[in-house]
Amino acid sequence: MGKVKPAIIANGGAGGISFPERRDKGLRKAVGAGYEVLREGGTSLEAVVRAVALLEDDPIFNAGTGSVLGLTGEVEMDASLMTSEGGFGAVAALQGVRHPIEVARLVMEKTDHILLAGEGALRFARLMGVKTFNPVTPERKFLWRRSRKGLKSKYFQRLKELSGYYGTVGVVALDREGRLAAGTSTGGINLHLPGRVGDTPILGAGTYCDQNGGVSTTGHGEAIMKTFLALRTVQLLARYPAGVAARKAIDYATQRQCRCGLVGIAKQGNILCQENTGGMSWCYIKSGAMKSFWDNQ
Repeated sequence: MGKVKPAIIANGGAGGISFPERRDKGLRKAVGAGYEVLREGGTSLEAVVRAVALLEDDPIFNAGTGSVLGLTGEVEMDASLMTSEGGFGAVAALQGVRHPIEVARLVMEKTDHILLAGEGALRFARLMGVKTFNPVTPERKFLWRRSRKGLKSKYFQRLKELSGYYGTVGVVALDREGRLAAGTSTGGINLHLPGRVGDTPILGAGTYCDQNGGVSTTGHGEAIMKTFLALRTVQLLARYPAGVAARKAIDYATQRQCRCGLVGIAKQGNILCQENTGGMSWCYIKSGAMKSFWDNQ
């Protein structure tokens, strides 16, 4: 394949947009840094990891630092990474690290596995030299305490009052050599049960990438897992233009009561950005020009 124009897109979560200016600033910073990697000849994988790590560092996003707390007040994070060459690595219910996306990359590059979870994922991270880090912020601790007060027995009605708090971050990049990569990271749903794993680390649900395109999803993880939204969207890219594929995928999800959003890039460099939740923050750079959900506000 000849040289292509690099592109990168990121989302900061679907389900409504709280603190939009902060999200816009964080997304622009992450996308800009990822694009700089691509501009200097770096790989799509390197660009995705760089951008996701910056989103994980920004406490406005529900990933890495700033992850929401589970029912018992602990942070359990999921992340995954996939390339168009077929590489995949993921972690689930991971605690005590700063950048789950980097541990997912280590799983992909240093092991024969594709997914490590819980204590085993943490032990692996420590073995690889990943330092201890506490991702809990005062803002998330306050949210946890406030949510717990109003919880009572309503929690067990399938998170109806709480599942709208979506905050997964995702990045997809296309480099000069035509290689695609997609990465996704999340702290999950506020007040989730201990050990809960969402769509993010599940191959084909939260992240998928092949020669047709790369996609990262966000939204209600349990419903996304039932639709294999990322895989379905990439499969549609084999037959339809980017915009059509994205709409068809979201229409399919909507018909199945799945509240979600997705971002992606087709092999030709065309952007996918679609949701059905009433709001999703996003930012991308294509042909050197940056665009954001906040541009027309």
